[in-house]
Amino acid sequence: MMSQPDFHTRAEIDQLVEEIYRTLETTEERIDRRCDDIYFSMDLSISVLNSKIEAIQGELVEIQSYIARRPEASASIDRRNNKSTDILRQTSVDDATNRGRLVPKLTSNMSDTHN
Repeated sequence: MMSQPDFHTRAEIDQLVEEIYRTLETTEERIDRRCDDIYFSMDLSISVLNSKIEAIQGELVEIQSYIARRPEASASIDRRNNKSTDILRQTSVDDATNRGRLVPKLTSNMSDTHN
């Protein structure tokens, strides 16, 4: 069996090159479109998040200014109690029990077990 010669005419080579370029352009266009789809959707998402952050910051400023100008504003959580929660000394568990022991220590005479 005879093999075919490995040469092409100029027209065949031009046609092959043209087909390669057409395939490359199509592939490049698809990649560009895909990148645009990814980039623009991310860009829109980031823009939306930035807008929401700005809106929340504006609301925070409004809340802070409202709290600052209230006549009954106090440092206390309880509006009726204007004292700070740190003013009164809290009784600790150690002070409230038998000198730091939660259960009083009882001593017994172990030698007296016959009763």
